[in-house]
Amino acid sequence: MSKKTPSSSAESSRGTSSANHLPKNESRRTFVKLSVAGGLGLCAAGAPICAGAKAILAPAFQEGRESKLYRVAALTDLTDRPTKFPVIGDKVDAWTKQSNQQIGSVYLWKIGENIVALHSLCPHAGCMVQFGMIKNPKTGTVEELFYCPCHTAHFDQNGGRIDAVSPSPRDLDSLDTEKDDQGNVFVKFQNFAFGVAEKRS
Repeated sequence: MSKKTPSSSAESSRGTSSANHLPKNESRRTFVKLSVAGGLGLCAAGAPICAGAKAILAPAFQEGRESKLYRVAALTDLTDRPTKFPVIGDKVDAWTKQSNQQIGSVYLWKIGENIVALHSLCPHAGCMVQFGMIKNPKTGTVEELFYCPCHTAHFDQNGGRIDAVSPSPRDLDSLDTEKDDQGNVFVKFQNFAFGVAEKRS
């Protein structure tokens, strides 16, 4: 019967130890390689499933919608003072659709024969903008202005910023308007991104 010498036992022990205890960095690299290979295999085998999931989840990841004309008021409802009107339309939320819901609001008024429309949400963080008597931070006089009660942004009667350093990154968002022969006023309504200088959906 052969006997293991101490040296052969030590070599065997070292071999087992090196096999079972790879350096941490090498173990991580091996794990990452195996994970990537497995993931690629799953994607290749499950392409139809991935495509189906994308189609199902797409409504939940829509960033914005294109503008659309909405009837908002009658021409006789407008004066030379900004008045807030609700925008009524189809409210779409992920996979549900509700008709005749308020989807937003706008300020409307007349300047001569022209109709002016401003979005009612502050471009800073989306708070509802008010219109009324308030101290003008530029002149110190009390006058009718647009203002955001959340972060004290002030806008003139055309929607322009008047604070020396405004919390809002841009002026109030203007909207296109149309009117028909029956005296209906339509607004091309859409929501825009908050907290950015660029006016975009």
